[in-house]
Amino acid sequence: MAAFLKVMFAGVLMTGGVLAANTISAIAKEVKTGNLLIAQTPAKSQVIALPIALPDSADISLKDGESVSGRVIKVDPQGQTLTIQRSSKTRSIPLNKIDKVLFKNAAAYVTRVYPRMRGERKRPIGKPITWNGVPLNTFTIKNPVKGEAEVTLAPPVVSRAGLLGIQSVAKDRQYVVDQIQFNPQKRTMTIQATPY
Repeated sequence: MAAFLKVMFAGVLMTGGVLAANTISAIAKEVKTGNLLIAQTPAKSQVIALPIALPDSADISLKDGESVSGRVIKVDPQGQTLTIQRSSKTRSIPLNKIDKVLFKNAAAYVTRVYPRMRGERKRPIGKPITWNGVPLNTFTIKNPVKGEAEVTLAPPVVSRAGLLGIQSVAKDRQYVVDQIQFNPQKRTMTIQATPY
């Protein structure tokens, strides 16, 4: 019996040694062939196309003191205009004439339905977030009637950690735009939005 255990023990040691040698050999080959690039590739993209919602009605404050209201239907980065619609009439306003665009009734915006647990309280509203220096050409209104828009966010507007946070929140919430301001000279905009 003792001889059998000695042979068995020797066999296990030899098998372990062979496996260790093959593993080291395989690792050495991977290092030599330059497979380290896989480890250097970022796991997540540093650019996100974020769906956002525009409430149906907006008050546009102009720099000359005038105020107009209507549904924002288009932002033209080339012509640098904002187009609004009220009733069946449309009006284009140059971005350099606009002080700010305030959206109304954002809290009443109906978003995705989520399951409610027994005893669960009303879902809290998220904290407003502001994105400064968003290039005009990264903001698109997809469907003005439904208030569907999209903004492409990337560094330096939002840090990589900030992008991960935004993606995490957007999994079960909808960002609704509260306010927009334009900087036509830099061809950028500032967007303030709240996740509901």
